[in-house]
Amino acid sequence: MAKRLSIITILFFLVLSTMGQKSRVLSVFQMIESEKYKDAKEAIELAVWNEKTSRWYRTYYAKGLLCQKAFEAGFDKGEKSKTNLYPDQLIVAYDSYNKALELNSRNKTASAITLQLYNLANDFQKLGEKHYAGKEYSKALQAFEHALLISKNPQLSVSTDTNLVYNTAVAAYEAREWDKAISYLTGLNDDEYSPNTALLLYSANVNTGDSVQAEQVLFEGMDRYNSEESIVLRLVDLLVGTDRKKEAVTVLDSAIARKPENYHFPWTRGLVYQQMELYDQAIESLVHASGLAPEEVDILYNIGLCYYNMGVEISEHSREIYNNREYQAARKRSREQLRQSLDWLEKAYKLDPSNQLITYKLNQLYYQLQMPEKQKPPNP
Repeated sequence: MAKRLSIITILFFLVLSTMGQKSRVLSVFQMIESEKYKDAKEAIELAVWNEKTSRWYRTYYAKGLLCQKAFEAGFDKGEKSKTNLYPDQLIVAYDSYNKALELNSRNKTASAITLQLYNLANDFQKLGEKHYAGKEYSKALQAFEHALLISKNPQLSVSTDTNLVYNTAVAAYEAREWDKAISYLTGLNDDEYSPNTALLLYSANVNTGDSVQAEQVLFEGMDRYNSEESIVLRLVDLLVGTDRKKEAVTVLDSAIARKPENYHFPWTRGLVYQQMELYDQAIESLVHASGLAPEEVDILYNIGLCYYNMGVEISEHSREIYNNREYQAARKRSREQLRQSLDWLEKAYKLDPSNQLITYKLNQLYYQLQMPEKQKPPNP
């Protein structure tokens, strides 16, 4: 009988001891409410290491809540004593909640943790935005990825936030995590999120050395985003840079057909023709662009430059002509082109008399056409 009582007594004290340890964990919740975060941390760390509470789900729920609430209390005010209780404090909160759910076989606090996880996803987003603004791109990526990971938790029953995916993609891009950036951007681009996703995806592929896929992204982007200007011009730049000017013209023809109101497309086509020394086609395209944007000085300048180049070209060829009548006819045609150039450049000068390029080219023409009285003073 005495032996039986001693066993009961031992069990009784064991229960009391366990209850005492668990009550210490429960007191952490009160400390959190009172914003006694350092005291709460000391108590919860003892509970994590104590064999009686180290496998209790409430221990990890309390630790997760401590990390999260302290972070939220200190984040907006920049109080590092609260946001730096632990290194990577929000990640500690996330891991602690997951540990609590793992140990919580009876689902006693699942709904409470789910609510905290929803808020934690928002906390990670705010942290990611702060890191991104501070150009700490790797840290921003880590924060956004955790927010994304939480949002995909089936217990939360929330749809994927594409803006969050985009933020994650851009952070990966800036952190030069090309594989991750390409993965996120590809999904967004497939969903036609924005033209910028195509441009970033193009650049990310270039950085991995996959020029074939990069080019494909732009060609597909033309159709996907209805010849959006930034994509078209980037593609044209790529084609011109790889000496495929005819393909560039074809791309611009398609863009003009789709968006005839966009003056940048015929303007750019004119510049490509100009590089190809097809000045008649260049002038036709540039005049078209000028009709859409009559105040655009650079278009007028380029039209003038085309006529100027044509005049110079005829003049140079005339040196190889030995028949005087043919020579004089060529010289006349050259002067006619130069006078055409003068007309366009003077229009440009009226709109922007401070433009040094226009002033220099005009003075060149006045000299060649023997019109010294019209020389413009050099710009200061």
